[in-house]
Amino acid sequence: MSSFEVEIHVGIDDCDSRVYTCTTYIAALIVEKLLALDCLFIDYPNLVRLNPAVPWKTRGNGAVALRFKYSNPDEVFNIILDTVKEFSDPSSNYGVVMHLGSIPLEAMDFASRALWSILSVSEAFRIINRYGMMYSCRGDCRGVIGALAALSNTLSGDHTYELLAYRTRENVGGRIRGIDPQSVVEMDKATRPYTFNNYDYEKNRVLITPRGPDPVLLGIRGESAEAVLSAFKMLRIMEPYERYMIFRSNQGTAEHLRFELNPCRLKAYTTGYILGSVASKPEVGLGGHVYFYIESRGCRVRCAVYEPSGGLRKTALLLVPGDFVEVGGEVRRRTVKNPTVVNVEYIRIIGLAEDFEYRNPRCPLCGRRMESMGRGQGYRCRKCGLKGLKLNRERIVKPRMVKPGLYLPPLRSMRHLSKPYQRYGLEKKCVSIRFIDGWFHVSK
Repeated sequence: MSSFEVEIHVGIDDCDSRVYTCTTYIAALIVEKLLALDCLFIDYPNLVRLNPAVPWKTRGNGAVALRFKYSNPDEVFNIILDTVKEFSDPSSNYGVVMHLGSIPLEAMDFASRALWSILSVSEAFRIINRYGMMYSCRGDCRGVIGALAALSNTLSGDHTYELLAYRTRENVGGRIRGIDPQSVVEMDKATRPYTFNNYDYEKNRVLITPRGPDPVLLGIRGESAEAVLSAFKMLRIMEPYERYMIFRSNQGTAEHLRFELNPCRLKAYTTGYILGSVASKPEVGLGGHVYFYIESRGCRVRCAVYEPSGGLRKTALLLVPGDFVEVGGEVRRRTVKNPTVVNVEYIRIIGLAEDFEYRNPRCPLCGRRMESMGRGQGYRCRKCGLKGLKLNRERIVKPRMVKPGLYLPPLRSMRHLSKPYQRYGLEKKCVSIRFIDGWFHVSK
C-alpha cells in the first residue's frame, strides 16, 4: 500500500476538563503528531457545533473532526487514542470514532439530526458497527454521538473559520486573558465584515476571549482562513501562547435552526423554527423576560424572550395579535411549574397586523372626549353637558413601531451557532479547501 492511499476521518468529542483541557486543544496536540508523521490533511480540522439544547452537553457542545490521508490507519488511531486518554479529564465520557473512505449517507443523516434533535448512543453504535468504524469510548460512551456526528458532517454548505490560540500551561486556570482590548477594537474595524463577533460596542466587552479557566486564550471567527490569521496578527497579546490552529466550522451559520418544528408535537431539547400568527399580547414576567403565544397549524405555542436578549426583547414587546412571524429557538422541557416553551433566538416578522384601540367618542359640540354613563346608557360631555345615546366608540389605528424583517439578540447573547447580522449575504454554497501558510503553529 502506497503512502497517503487511505482517506481517514476521525471524530473526537467530550474530552473537556474543568481545569486544563478541552476537545479542541487535544485536537491541536493530535494534529502536531499527525503532521510529524507526514499525514496529508485534506481539510482544515473541523469544529462542529451540535444541538445546543442538549442538557448534558460539554462547553459549547462542540466536537472535532480530522480528515487526512495516511498509509497506516491503526498507527494513527493508537496515537490519537493515547493522546485523548492522556489529556482528557478522567471523568469525561470521551468518544473517538474513525472511518476509512467516503462517509456513508446514513452517517450523514445522523450528523444532520445531531444539530437539532436528541440522539442515542445505541443508534450511534449501530452505524459504527454497520460500517466497520473503529472506536473507543469511556464511561457512558455518550461522546461517540458527537464524534460520529462530527466526522459525518463534512460542512459541505455554509461554513466559517476560527483561529483558536491556547495558553501556556502556567497561565491556564486564570480567568483574565492578556489581550489589549483596544487592539481588538482596531482589529474588528479593520477586518469586518470578514471577521465577526469580536467586540460588543454596547457593553464595551471583548468577545474573542473566554472567561473560564480553560486553555483557550482567544478565538477569532471569520469567513476565511486568511481573514482570521490576518486578524490574529493585528492583536497586541500580552501573555505567551503555546500554539494556535485554524478550524473550519459551522459556527455562525444558524445550522441548528433550519428545521421546521411541529407546533402540535414539540419535543424537549430540540431546536428549529415555527411559522405562525401572534395569538396574545406579549407580557413581562419575573426577571423581565417576555412571554407571548403564537398559533400555528391550529396549536398554540408559548414563546419566551429572555431579558439578556436586549433588542430582541424590545422587539417582542412590540408584537400584537395577528402579526405573522417566524420564531427560531429551542424547546424547553415542561416542568411542574412551567409549560413547554420555545426559548426564542430570533424573530422574523413577515407580516404586520393592524394595531388599534377603541376610545370614547368626542363631543360633537366641543371636541372633548366624552365619558360613559354606564353600560347601554350612552355618553356625556363633562364640559358642555351634552348627552348622546347613539354615539359609538371610535376605532383608533395606532402606528406600528416595528417593521417586517429579522431581529436578533446582541452579540454577547448569541450562541456559537447563531448567525450575526453581518454574515447574512456572505453564506457559502460550496467548499474549496486551500491551506494557507501558518494554519497551524507551535511556539518555540
